[in-house]
Amino acid sequence: MEYERHEFTQPLYGGVNVLRIGDTLVDTGHVAPVCRDAVREALDGPLSGVEQVLHTHAHIDHVGGSQTIDALAELPHVVPEGQPEFLYDYASYLRRAREEMTRLLAGFDPDPSTWDTYFPIREYAEDAIDVTRTVGDGDTVEMGDEAFVAVSTPGHADPHLAFHHEPSGTVLSGDLVDPDGRFQYGPLLGDIGNYKDSLRRLRDLDPDRLVPMHGPELSNPRERIDGSLSNAERTEARLLSFLEEREACFAREFVTDELGVGGARTPFLTLVVYEYCRYLEDRGELSVDVTSEGIRLRPLEVE
Repeated sequence: MEYERHEFTQPLYGGVNVLRIGDTLVDTGHVAPVCRDAVREALDGPLSGVEQVLHTHAHIDHVGGSQTIDALAELPHVVPEGQPEFLYDYASYLRRAREEMTRLLAGFDPDPSTWDTYFPIREYAEDAIDVTRTVGDGDTVEMGDEAFVAVSTPGHADPHLAFHHEPSGTVLSGDLVDPDGRFQYGPLLGDIGNYKDSLRRLRDLDPDRLVPMHGPELSNPRERIDGSLSNAERTEARLLSFLEEREACFAREFVTDELGVGGARTPFLTLVVYEYCRYLEDRGELSVDVTSEGIRLRPLEVE
């Protein structure tokens, strides 16, 4: 099974992939001009002649061309079940995402220009996007001459789909498997428990190759998936151990004191840690309180 990987620049976080498989474009890049203008130009070059768009999930770096390029919005779109409610009210979704991240990053005094750069609120195509089909787990999607089976893989986002091409053992894994083996935060739509379940589900497919939406194809798929699971479980254990040594702490203290990360990366990793804390709270292993000073964590036995 052949595919073309086209990597485009996005703000702040490096590159994002747009895949071409036959007549189909898989994801459409970020909404920011640096990305959307390059995607628009590619539609007159290596991406010319595409006839449909397929989305893996609704994050801003994956649906940007659909929201900002008329020629893409007008193409038939195949999207995950549950995604149209985000696509057709995208500015509202971004407002809620920005509000949530601002709330969670109390104590950091985040620069609003960061939100304007990566999560800009403007007029988007929204209702103009031609969603002709929504697909869910087990549905078949044709891309050119190839048939892929949709695999529900929430965790980084919900909904989130991977696509399995069984004859070649290829899985288009969206953003589920990060090249560094880490869970990546996504505002409002993430869940660590679902993330781990989805990794196990992907492993059960026993893929021969993983094609992510950031970076090149990933070799040794089983090792990559196992490494991601091990990293998640190791992070949970470190977080609980760190908290056991204190009566209470802030999530950002785990990032700086235990993970040894400071500077500009600290706020983003604090959001990642919050998702782990939320998961551990659901399991009854700690309590989380989002305060005006930050995300405060307590062992359950400490009142």
